[in-house]
Amino acid sequence: MRIYTLRYVLILFILTWAHQASSQDALNEQIKRVKRALFIFNISEQIQYNDTNTNPTFTIGVLGKDRTSIDLKGLAQKRQIKNKPVRIKSFSSIKDITDVDVVYVNHNKNFDVDYILNKIAANNTLLITEDFPFNSSMVNIVNIGEDFQYEINEDLLASNNLSPSLTLKQNAISSIEKWKQIFQDTEEKLEETQEALEIAKDNIKHKDENISNQEKTINSISSEIDKQKDVLNTQKSEINELTSLSEFQKKKYSEKLAIEKALEARILKQIDSLIAKQAFIDLTNNTITSQKEILKNQKQEIDSKAKKISSINTNLNTQKTVNYLLLALLILFLIAAVLLYRNYASIKFLNKDLQEKNNDIFNKSLEIASKNKELEEFAYITSHDLKEPLTTITGLIDLLQDDYKDKLDDDAIMSMNFISKSSNRMRNLIDALLNYSRLGKASEKSNINCNTLVKDIISDLDNTIHRNNATIHYQDLPTVRASQIELVVLFQNLINNAIKFKKPNVSPIISISCTTTVPEHQTQEFWQFEITDNGIGIKSKHKDKIFAIFQRLHSRETYEGTGIGLAFCKKIVETLGGQIWFESTINQGTTFFFTIPK
Repeated sequence: MRIYTLRYVLILFILTWAHQASSQDALNEQIKRVKRALFIFNISEQIQYNDTNTNPTFTIGVLGKDRTSIDLKGLAQKRQIKNKPVRIKSFSSIKDITDVDVVYVNHNKNFDVDYILNKIAANNTLLITEDFPFNSSMVNIVNIGEDFQYEINEDLLASNNLSPSLTLKQNAISSIEKWKQIFQDTEEKLEETQEALEIAKDNIKHKDENISNQEKTINSISSEIDKQKDVLNTQKSEINELTSLSEFQKKKYSEKLAIEKALEARILKQIDSLIAKQAFIDLTNNTITSQKEILKNQKQEIDSKAKKISSINTNLNTQKTVNYLLLALLILFLIAAVLLYRNYASIKFLNKDLQEKNNDIFNKSLEIASKNKELEEFAYITSHDLKEPLTTITGLIDLLQDDYKDKLDDDAIMSMNFISKSSNRMRNLIDALLNYSRLGKASEKSNINCNTLVKDIISDLDNTIHRNNATIHYQDLPTVRASQIELVVLFQNLINNAIKFKKPNVSPIISISCTTTVPEHQTQEFWQFEITDNGIGIKSKHKDKIFAIFQRLHSRETYEGTGIGLAFCKKIVETLGGQIWFESTINQGTTFFFTIPK
């Protein structure tokens, strides 16, 4: 009963330890993935780009299906590179690589590093690889146990107008000899582990020899029992021969009695002889019976000794098993204690690091809030002060045109009209800037039926819709919680753009729909609106430029406007906690997507 209890305790402990070990392995793997993402960010930050890159975002491309892209996206929400927000892109093949500052690829994805270098040549793009051959890439990260090391190829960096910082060069492993030393240290640890394994195998071999000796002893006892059985079989054979001889003699006596009755005296003598022999046979049978009893007793004694030996062996095996179990239990307790301590230390360190980062984020958020307030005040004051001289200029131009219209030649009148139009355009830009700075300040939010909202906007744009022969489809739009004014600006800008940027001699067809979605890295449900048109489309290279303030893709003569409409849309959606983006095909149309929390 005690042995079974120990077995159950051991099984329960092994299952608990296996679960903890599995959890520890998962935690170690997650920490290693975070380290890899930090390595890529830090290396990208410490590379000097020797050209003038005006792109407002810093883009990192991940080649192949790799979970590293998820880790980089998570880190990109918290950190910047070169004071720019970071955008992560994934490429399934080398030929798809375009418009990135950094390309990351792991050796297990089986991509050719020379092909990648040829693809990004002269593009001022940094290549970061992992576990590739020595000196084959610009920056190569190598797994060393639970950590990473890296090497840099300054020649490849220089040929792509890149240069590493002094800190990056000092901490890099710069020669193959250092790599060999690292791997040699790893091999020495492996040899020590192998020696310990050999010692354990020798101990098992000695124990197997002891068991073999005990089996030989048991086999010897079994051989002795077989010999006793052979002696018994020999005695049985002799008894059978004597019995056969007696039967033969009886038969001979019977035949003589029938044939020679005259020889009765002689037969009587023979009968006396047979009686004497029968007595001898009886004596012999008694002796055999006695020997059988002796053999039976010997066999019982041998069986009793064999049982004692078996009991002793069982006790020895049980004791040996208990000793092994106790030793294994002690080792498991020690391993569990070490793992728990390491887990505690790691969690403590991560919590401390997380607290420091939270403090930094909080301080930066306060600083950003202060800067935003200053910028808003600056925008308001600047726009208000700029409008004063514009009003004066416009008034003076109107007076000149009224008072001296007959005295001015055609060139002067054209110049006056140009100054008046420029003043009005600047006033519109100032008003747009002032309205942009006020976005997101609407404190009054209410439940808004988007079907009613779109219906009212279509009514307001009735003249524009009829002039362009436009058709707008919408149905089953939800009720959202937002500011009425801001939501009107959002839908009105997107619908107005869909009508404005139509193809020549083609009537605009606009479709508005909505679905429910849960974005990546989110647990909350969002409304996802889609506004689709059949217009001229937008080139993919303008994806980042189109939402910037005062950015125009066409001349004022071709399409009117200040270029701030989509910037309004982006700020309104992000203020509500959503995102805005688009998908477009040239000469086929564009679909704008934006999300609002449910």
